[in-house]
Amino acid sequence: MKQLGIAAAVATLFVFTSLAQSGLDAEGVANGKTVLWFSGTEVTALIDSDFSVSGSLEIEERTVRFTALGTAFGQGVGDSSAMTLDVWILIDASGATDDGEPVSIRGGMAGSGTDTDLSASALGSATGPFFFVVTLDTNSYRALGTAEGSAAGAFVVPEDPLTMQIEGSATYTLVGDLVVDAPPADAEAAPSPYLEQLPWDPASWPAELFTQLLELLDGTASEPNEDSEGEPAAD
Repeated sequence: MKQLGIAAAVATLFVFTSLAQSGLDAEGVANGKTVLWFSGTEVTALIDSDFSVSGSLEIEERTVRFTALGTAFGQGVGDSSAMTLDVWILIDASGATDDGEPVSIRGGMAGSGTDTDLSASALGSATGPFFFVVTLDTNSYRALGTAEGSAAGAFVVPEDPLTMQIEGSATYTLVGDLVVDAPPADAEAAPSPYLEQLPWDPASWPAELFTQLLELLDGTASEPNEDSEGEPAAD
């Protein structure tokens, strides 16, 4: 991931969040496993977890409390010697508001960290932008903001003897802006109506995962194939 690109995106998103009239303020928890492949000091990770998120939506001076459950999955790459980590996570969760209105959150977040320590129970932290589509009853919104996450866990006997495996949890703080989700006029001509609205260069994501992100945002994603688990393909 390009560090300068992430830094610029986070700075821009901070300005947007500060000026927001409507917003998302939530806490998320992911519980699951991370499978690791090592090549020298380079580490590649495959992340698969259950996800819960709760918080509030500020919409037109109305505060809506909600809770949603779903999945969080993705990939990461890092350097165990330099203690660096880049991670890309997809989120797909649904639930309800305190008043019983259906709510869903789907999209992705990407972050970078410089304190990754695979020898400690506190594995490290990462910060970066997120982009979600949030639906509340029949209304749809785009959420753009900053995710701050930290992870903790322990090594367990791996399912694949050629890998190492961590089981643990990650916590996320999600703060951002909400705007009404109105597709652009030329949406049919684009690969996805959200492509030009994302805070990332598509090339900064693993190619297959970025395709899954667009499918998830468009509402055309299929269920992850658990039988096809293996080392993430190189870009």
